[in-house]
Amino acid sequence: MKIGNSELIRNIDNYCINDLGIPSIVLMENAALKVIKNIDFQKFKSFTIVCGTGNNGGDGLAVARQLFSMNMKIDVFIVGNHSMSKDCFANYNILKNIGIDIKHIITSEDMINLREALLENDMAIDAIFGVGLTRKIEGIYEEVIKSINKSNSYIMAIDIPSGMKCDSFGILGTSIEANKTISFEVYKKGFLDYEGEKYTGTIIVEKIGVPEYVVNKFHHNEYLTEIGNVKNIIKKRNKCAHKGDFGRITIMAGSENFTGAAYISTEAAVRSGAGLVTLCTKKSILDILKSKLVEAMSMSYEDIAFEGVISNSDSIAIGPGMGNNELTLKCVKNILSKNGCPVVLDADALNVLKGNLELLKNSKRKIIITPHMGEMSRLTGVDVESLIENRIGIAVNFAKEYKVIVLLKGYNTIITDGNEVYVNSTGNSKMASGGMGDTLTGIIASFIGQGYEPFKATIVSAYIHGYCGDILSKEMFCVNASHVIEKIPYVVEYLVK
Repeated sequence: MKIGNSELIRNIDNYCINDLGIPSIVLMENAALKVIKNIDFQKFKSFTIVCGTGNNGGDGLAVARQLFSMNMKIDVFIVGNHSMSKDCFANYNILKNIGIDIKHIITSEDMINLREALLENDMAIDAIFGVGLTRKIEGIYEEVIKSINKSNSYIMAIDIPSGMKCDSFGILGTSIEANKTISFEVYKKGFLDYEGEKYTGTIIVEKIGVPEYVVNKFHHNEYLTEIGNVKNIIKKRNKCAHKGDFGRITIMAGSENFTGAAYISTEAAVRSGAGLVTLCTKKSILDILKSKLVEAMSMSYEDIAFEGVISNSDSIAIGPGMGNNELTLKCVKNILSKNGCPVVLDADALNVLKGNLELLKNSKRKIIITPHMGEMSRLTGVDVESLIENRIGIAVNFAKEYKVIVLLKGYNTIITDGNEVYVNSTGNSKMASGGMGDTLTGIIASFIGQGYEPFKATIVSAYIHGYCGDILSKEMFCVNASHVIEKIPYVVEYLVK
């Protein structure tokens, strides 16, 4: 699923109209038909269609005509006294010609009919503003939107809820709070807002007749990860393969107060299909972890075999539960200063990089960093609130500058190598508990060690991690790291089929 903004939509429209000769009113008609396709006519028989004067309003008027032709009860409103766009005016005239009474809402006194229609009808269709809106919603538009939201009608938004930003996060003063949004061609960037679902409801993205190569011509390599992506990446196992074919993974983790982080990340690597997993940790906690780990090997940093294990690794993960201290910094410096396999840096391995970012620039290894918002804030110096507002841009710029893969955790986790961006579509708040990040680190290290290209391994791992949580959360109030770890091999097997 491609992610896009208003500029992308303008470029696509202009190319279709000017270069391909597709009349814009044809695209509008196709959009209207796709909205109709997504209405459950067993539930909804009467409709309040509220339109603006631009092309989004034209979409709404075309929907109204289709509903009228199906003998549905409709009440049609146009908000504002601005001149209509060419295609909006064309659809307006068609409705007038077939005898549909279109009511205009210009002042507060005109709201009476709208409120009555919202009370009487089953569904309200929002076609007031489209993706090009940049100004704050005020006056009669604010009144209309608030009235729609307060009604008991099921609300469907066309392309984007009126008032929601398309290119960034947040709303323009107020916004339609839709139950369902029927969007077109690409998933809008504004939908990725942490509170986006409050305004969009369920999002359906429909094609409206734009050739795929046209979308690709203007698209900026931003995608929403879907199950098809992951199934295309994960490989079936050769029946003749042995454990040596599935990688040697080293996990450097744990300290006296955080033995759990070391255990969780190691077990996650094991359960994700790694051939051989070795935990390297502090000598003082080695016996504790040896007693817990059955399938993984373990050793201390002081073990004579430690350097050999590192040099023979197919992937290394550093950081979970190590503590923000000199030993952690020494371990990170030691690994990053040498040539070798890809490295996943998480938790305290990221905390010790504050003021030491030259370690990333100078390293010849492929590096994956997996910060949450607080850790990314410390790395970049950007406050968390600003980071949340522009997390895609900041993650991309960091990945480019330091030539690393960034997995920025949170709702709609961002994964980027600086050239492409993937937004993870799985996971939920029932997974909000200690150890989840450690689990993800182990999964990423495991898939890299099994031979997957690091960027693809990171995309797949984030999806699997969240997908496990989504399945488990259907029957559980909260989902813990141990639950996810137990579920991993079953989910991977499902995705391989």
